[in-house]
Amino acid sequence: MTIAIVIDLIDCLTNGSVMTARRFADGLRAKGHEVRLIAIGADGENDCAVKERYVPVLTEVSAKNQIKFGKYDEKKIRKAFEGVDIVHFIFPFKLEKKCKKLADEMGIPTTAAFHVQPENVSFNVHMGWCKPFNSLIYAYLRRTFYEKFDRIHCPTSFIAQQLADHGYKGELYVISNGYDPAFVPPGTRPHNEKFEIVMTGRLAPEKNQQVIIRAIAKSKYKDKIHLTLLGNGPMKGKLEEMAKKYGADVTFDFLPKDKLIKKLQSSDLYVHSATVEIEAIAAIEAIACGLVPVIAESSLSATKQFALGEKSLFKDNSAKELAQKIDYWYEHPAERASMSGRYGVFAKKFSLENSLSLAEQMFADEISEYRARKLKRPETFLQRFSLFSRS
Repeated sequence: MTIAIVIDLIDCLTNGSVMTARRFADGLRAKGHEVRLIAIGADGENDCAVKERYVPVLTEVSAKNQIKFGKYDEKKIRKAFEGVDIVHFIFPFKLEKKCKKLADEMGIPTTAAFHVQPENVSFNVHMGWCKPFNSLIYAYLRRTFYEKFDRIHCPTSFIAQQLADHGYKGELYVISNGYDPAFVPPGTRPHNEKFEIVMTGRLAPEKNQQVIIRAIAKSKYKDKIHLTLLGNGPMKGKLEEMAKKYGADVTFDFLPKDKLIKKLQSSDLYVHSATVEIEAIAAIEAIACGLVPVIAESSLSATKQFALGEKSLFKDNSAKELAQKIDYWYEHPAERASMSGRYGVFAKKFSLENSLSLAEQMFADEISEYRARKLKRPETFLQRFSLFSRS
């Protein structure tokens, strides 16, 4: 297949959706498909690089969360769409909306992914717990974008259920974003001077790294714990201040893949504190490296699906309960070693290879059904006029 993937930006390595798109593109290419990226920063031979679109106020706010908006360029994108079998959309923004309209005009099948959880928006404007506000965002995204698709990629059953509950009518394909096969357990996990806890994720309100710092402050082993927070985002300054206030030993960093793998392989415990999460590939990468996780049990997060028991869960935003779970795993190294092996095996069901096979099936289903529908109906006047004007 020749597959076009539309995403506003592809050059921000701290954005989870961007990394997902890059993994999918590379994986599909490795399986013999031609993939064309339409995005800011796209630089492949058949890719289409677009310029950044400036949106007053929103551009500045979004930049803090590693988001940029692509500018629609019909001439360039039309050329990139020529000869493709299907167009897949990652985000639901203006670039994607215009590209969807163009794909329809050109008679190209389309699918979309759901990566922008409304709570990611509401938490950043301090309205995270306002259910009517979140419902309005779900409705807006449905009416302005997703109702135009017959097939929607959902990274987890959790978000598929959310879409169904909010009236999304397209066929929902539950497909993990998939983790890179380079994330594997170490041959031998080293003995560290301190108990090494790590979390990977954007430093943003909905990721709630604050609760980890507060939990460490409550731990019986506070002085024997070192926390590494891997990621960037608008909460970094506040988190640094909290670490000083509570006297917690915290390092902030962002690591390339090879060093990230080594960090996960050499750590003792992974904590995922996010209140809002569609999936969390970061958590899958950690357990794929054999790290035992402790995950926030939030009604707005799918990440709790990766816990193999209550000892790997804590009540969302409860520093007291998280401290108890940290202390438990500190005190039980033999059980931690045993569970490490179980988690390493469990992670394999979320492999990129499996996800790519499921995505291929979704694309094939859409192409087949689209062609069948096309045979049953005559071309519209707009399609005939478009073909005539380009001849």
